[in-house]
Amino acid sequence: MGAPSEVMVVAALRTELLFVRGPKAALGVGAKARARLRTVLERFRPRAVAIVGYAGGLRADLPPGILILADSVLDKEGEVRADERLLSRAKELLPHAQVGPIFTDEKLTPLAEKAELEKKALAVDMESSHLARELFSRRIPFLVGRVVLDARWEEAPQGPRALLWAGRALRCSWVLGRAAPALRTVLAEAI
Repeated sequence: MGAPSEVMVVAALRTELLFVRGPKAALGVGAKARARLRTVLERFRPRAVAIVGYAGGLRADLPPGILILADSVLDKEGEVRADERLLSRAKELLPHAQVGPIFTDEKLTPLAEKAELEKKALAVDMESSHLARELFSRRIPFLVGRVVLDARWEEAPQGPRALLWAGRALRCSWVLGRAAPALRTVLAEAI
């Protein structure tokens, strides 16, 4: 086992962590990320975790590149709420971020389903609820910051088409890299 790190930043993809400094880990996509998170928690023993990454926007007023701080993460099994004190402090440091629920779905969400999910959340991702449940069960403080990659009216790119979105993904990774220090600060203050 390594020495404990104070705050770890995790995401599904290395691309999402491109501009993040300090302890970080790419966990993969979907429910499998929870098992990888367990490994990271055992190996590095962080005292708090910031979950970051891309998301699909569910409201028309959330353009690509906007940061969302999750006040809760939802999935078909229920909800995990963020610590209100941590979330309030994060909003102070990231005043341009939107605050609201994020829905976790195991698959890329088609446009037709985005319309239905809009009633429940600001954005949709593939990992947050799995990771939040693991952290909550271990009583490890966490925050979730997601940046909108695909807007409400767009489908997330797949396969070779994803290369056309490389510039946008890079800009979104830059947003995550700029938000990560604020999330780290808030979590470090809490531990």
